[in-house]
Amino acid sequence: MRGEAKWRKKHTKNWRILRLRKKFLSGKLRVGDHIAESSIANELNISRTPVRRAIARLEAEQLVEIKVNRGATVIESSMSLNHFISLLEMVEMLTIQTITKMENKRLPFYDAPFREKLTQLVEYSNKRQDEKYVKALFDYLFEFVRLMQNSYANRWIQVIESDFDLKAQKEIKVLPLLLANETNHELGEILTALTESNYEAAKTKVKDIINKFIVQTFR
Repeated sequence: MRGEAKWRKKHTKNWRILRLRKKFLSGKLRVGDHIAESSIANELNISRTPVRRAIARLEAEQLVEIKVNRGATVIESSMSLNHFISLLEMVEMLTIQTITKMENKRLPFYDAPFREKLTQLVEYSNKRQDEKYVKALFDYLFEFVRLMQNSYANRWIQVIESDFDLKAQKEIKVLPLLLANETNHELGEILTALTESNYEAAKTKVKDIINKFIVQTFR
């Protein structure tokens, strides 16, 4: 009996979340709409506490945004092309800022860890292990930007990865895979430039990669 009660509790919670998610997908709740806990609770005939928990779960899935004293608001649940371009531009800015700090501070660059990550990227792309490749690509990017020693920059990379994972549609998610060979080559060129302290060449290569993604986005 205890196991059955636990099962019912778990699936009742999931049911509430599914009901709310269905409202997003059906268009009943649109971007910018405010979510009133009391209205949802009345509609589902439950207390406000489980509604609040369900909304918190949807915030984790980046379907809503919760602000203090303002409640929850529906946010964009799928990634538009313009939003994706903005993320690419953010990646370019953070990467170039990292290189600029290395240049200004004359920080030593040890390419061995990144060569290992690059070898892994090549292996994943050759074996068509798509999910592993994308995950490894973000890991490479995160570790590189960490060289800037800026927690704000690190957080942005995590936000970009989460946005891509949760909101990007199929035609956007395939872009890293379509450009895998070119990306791997350019990353190798960037590592070579940095080991030679050729910072301008490294920045140019970063811009080349981002530009290729932007061009491919609109094909």
